[in-house]
Amino acid sequence: MRPSSPTSRPARRPGFTITEMLVTVGVIVILASILVIALSSATRSSQRAKTGQLMNSIKTAIARFKTDQGYLPPVLGPGATPADSIGHGRDLLAPPFGASGAGTLQNDDYREVQAYFSLTSLPEYLLGYGDRRFDGYGFVATNSQPIPPLLANNDPGSPGYQQGYKEYPSLGFRSPGLDGYWNATLNPRFAEGVVDPNRNGVAFPDRNPDDLGIASFTGGNLTTMPGRVYGPYLDVSDPTVLGEVRGLSISDEGGNGVRQEWERVLLPGDGDYGQGVPPKVFLDYWGNPIRFYARPPRDLRAPGVLDDRYTLADVVALRPQSFAVGSTSESAWADANGDTSTSRALLAAEYALFTPGADGRNDDERRIDVEGYNLDNLVEVGP
Repeated sequence: MRPSSPTSRPARRPGFTITEMLVTVGVIVILASILVIALSSATRSSQRAKTGQLMNSIKTAIARFKTDQGYLPPVLGPGATPADSIGHGRDLLAPPFGASGAGTLQNDDYREVQAYFSLTSLPEYLLGYGDRRFDGYGFVATNSQPIPPLLANNDPGSPGYQQGYKEYPSLGFRSPGLDGYWNATLNPRFAEGVVDPNRNGVAFPDRNPDDLGIASFTGGNLTTMPGRVYGPYLDVSDPTVLGEVRGLSISDEGGNGVRQEWERVLLPGDGDYGQGVPPKVFLDYWGNPIRFYARPPRDLRAPGVLDDRYTLADVVALRPQSFAVGSTSESAWADANGDTSTSRALLAAEYALFTPGADGRNDDERRIDVEGYNLDNLVEVGP
């Protein structure tokens, strides 16, 4: 009998060592990180390109507005009326020469110039959204839709009150008039013809001589207002570029000047959005409000004549970062770095659009900042 042979066993296959597994996982993590960074960079590039396209569309709309009206949209913001009052950031800001009271720009005017911009002007004048309170005129009725009644109690929360304000069409506005602010600066109630020395400009309720902006409408004008409807000058097909801003205010920093502030930006889909109280703002594709800087008029009652004492080169936030310190194009003021460099475009510009970019931050006091807040700012000048 032949002896049985030993049972054959398969050869053992060596497994991964811990080191090899760690190396493999590390490579996967690195590749995933590179992919995430690449996708994030592509997203930011896309958002930047879309924001640039939006800003160019706004520039075209501003040109159309100026062709119709003969002046740029005035600079609106928080002024004479509190943020929770009827103005809602729609007051007409006084030119930024109130701190010194002198006929020329003084050092005291520096911060006022930096704060002289609007978040609300562009939707107000390029879209004309809202109702009769916003464009300073009476109802616009049609044969099929007569003037709706007003409720005696004038409760802003009641449907009848809202219906009483309603205007047709919902977008567009009656001509802002010779002063660009629905004749508010020509109103006898307008601070006796003098710009408020406290930098309050012109209050929202003064938007027309017949008190149509006053909530009570006591003795108000209920006459149908005929005439051409201007705008909208911009087609906002993407709802994400139109937000609302809450809590607009101008703060006085201990006598060192003023600064514009706001509490919160409401986006479409937020619970409080679209209630008709906070004013509209254009948003970049990161959700930041787009600022509108403009050279002020010499006289608020004549917006077509710009003040030659002021250039947008004086606004630090608008200055490009590509200029060396002490370049030939210089501003009237140095920034916090002692830099007066600017561009010829800003020296000649009538207005500028600004957004802080992807990080949502910027330093208004210095052009080149160590933290890099200003590196991704977007600026477009016009015309």
